[in-house]
Formats: sequence, C-alpha cells, structure tokens
Amino acid sequence: MSVKIDLTGKNILITGADGSIGKEIVKKYLDAGANCICLDKSLKTLKKIKFKQKSFNRVIFLNINFEKKNFIKKITIKLKKIKKVDVLINNAGFSFTNSFHKYKLTDWEKTLKINLTTPFLLSQLISNNFMKTGGSIINITSLAAEQGFPKNAAYVSSKGGLKQLTKAMALDLAEKNIRVNSVGPGYVKTEMTKKSWLNRKKKKNRSERIMLNRWANPSDIADACLFLGSNLASYINGQEIYVDGGWLSKGLKKD
Repeated sequence: MSVKIDLTGKNILITGADGSIGKEIVKKYLDAGANCICLDKSLKTLKKIKFKQKSFNRVIFLNINFEKKNFIKKITIKLKKIKKVDVLINNAGFSFTNSFHKYKLTDWEKTLKINLTTPFLLSQLISNNFMKTGGSIINITSLAAEQGFPKNAAYVSSKGGLKQLTKAMALDLAEKNIRVNSVGPGYVKTEMTKKSWLNRKKKKNRSERIMLNRWANPSDIADACLFLGSNLASYINGQEIYVDGGWLSKGLKKD
C-alpha cells in the first residue's frame, strides 16, 4: 500500500531552488500540495518549468544573493506577509576547487559564507520568527561531511560544519518542536557534477564505488527531503540521512 504525503497549506522555504536538486524539491513539494517560497541568486531556470496552473499559483520567487549583507533583511520583509514557514530546506551550496597550498582566502570565505553561515543565519531567523508551532529544518550536506576529497578544502570543511550544526540546532530547537536533520547526497547527476559525469573514466570509477552502481538522480534527493518535511518523519531528529547508493558503507569489492 502506497502512502501519499499531503502537505496542503504548508509553507516551504527552499534555498538554491534554481539548481538541479532544488528544482526537484520544489516539484515534489508542490505535488504534495505545499506552497513553495523559492530563493536563489537567479531563478531563470525554475521559472521556465511548466508547472500546472494551480501549482504555479503556489510558488513565490525571491531573488537572493547570499553574499550580500542585507539578504536576511530582504527575506524578512517578504516573509512578514506569509507569517509562517513549516519547512526550511537549506539547499544552496557553492564549491570551488584548487590545491590546498593555492587556495585563496576569498574563495574559502565565500564557500563558508554560502554553505555554513547562510544556513545558520536563515535557520535562526525562521526558528525565531516563523515557526511558532514547530516545523522541520533540513540541511543539505554531502559525502564530504564524512570523507576527505581532493582540492576542495573549503567545501569539505563547510559540509562537515553543517553536519555538526544540524546536531546542535536539533538539540537547541527541540523545545520549540522544531526538528532538524540533514540529507547528504552522494554522486548526483547535476549541473555541478556534469563535467565528471561526462568523463567516461571518472563516471565509471565513481559508479563502481557505489553499491547500487549508479549515480543518483536529483529526484532521489528530493524524495528524502519530502519525507523529512512530512509527518512520516515526526520522530526523526538530529539525524544524517545519506542518499548515496551505499557509497559510505562499502568496504572491499566482492571477489
């Protein structure tokens, strides 16, 4: 028997909504009946999606540059009209690769600003002012929260920090009936990973490291986010759910 998730009337705030995973999260929540407040630096791709008319009426687009100092003020002004947020999904992310010895401080600071400081500030705003009767916060981390990856010191550090921020928030916000969990994607076919995906050698190497022998689709990550934002996950708090096809659990190859 299938279980249909009904989030009719719920307000969902999603950062990085114009990215490959972000768009799928928006579509999943709209299909479940929710209203989606979509934040990103640019929302051109998301706006091109042909939503069903009734669904389109439940989408709010808000262009936000998380590098700007006034982004919290801009979001606050918009949310005063909405008054309530039921689910916050901190999905926006940035990655810049360079060797450790050549990594620039400006790139380090930008990565931590978007990947770690922004979720902290936004979660603080939403939990203080717009989740009066409880809610769910979902942080999108990465395999990099658990493992080292080459030439990506800032990204690895920021995602590891976000994993621990999830635990700290879960403990502090439990008294307000706000659940906080993280979803860690494995290798997903997105615009960010397109270069690796199109490289036959890299694609094969990464696929063989995954138990299910395939890369995830953005919808695989979106499904986990939908679950955590619903009442089906009402007793799940402070957890890390890795949607990685078994990457983290794999040891030696079978003979």
